[in-house]
Amino acid sequence: MRVLPNTMSRSEREAYVKQWAAITISIFALILAVNGMFGGSNSSKVLNNTIQANNYWAWYQAKNVRATIYETSGASEKEAKQRADMEEISEKARAAETARDLAKTRSPWFSYAGMALQLSIVLSSAAILAVMVQLLWVSVLVGGLGTSLMVYAMVI
Repeated sequence: MRVLPNTMSRSEREAYVKQWAAITISIFALILAVNGMFGGSNSSKVLNNTIQANNYWAWYQAKNVRATIYETSGASEKEAKQRADMEEISEKARAAETARDLAKTRSPWFSYAGMALQLSIVLSSAAILAVMVQLLWVSVLVGGLGTSLMVYAMVI
C-alpha cells in the first residue's frame, strides 16, 4: 500500500481503501480459518492425552493391586512382573501428561490469535465504511500480531 495523496477525491480514496481492505479481509479470514483448525486440533490433543494418561494410571493401579496380592500370597515372580509392568505403564502415563501439558500451554495463544485476527477483519471493514487508510493500516498491524501469535502457538 502506498500513502494516499491529498489530491485524491473521496471516490478515488474509497476505491483504493476498498481494494486493499478486501485483500486484507480475505487474507486474515484465511489465516483465521487455519488458526481455528490448529486450535481445534490442539484442544483435541489436550482431551485425548488427558484420557490416555487417566487410562494408564487406572491400569497402573490395577497392576499395583495384583502385585500386592502376589506379594501377600508369596508369588514373588508374578509380583516382580507386575512391578516391572507398573514402571513401563507409569512412563507411558507421564509421556501422555507431558504431551497434554504442552498442548495446554499452546491453547491460550491460539485463542489470542483468533481474537486479534477477528479484530483485524472488523477494522478492515470499518476502514471501508470510514474511508480511512489509517484504520486499514491498524487492521494490518493487528492482523500481523494475530498471525504472529498463531505461529508462536505452533512452535512453542
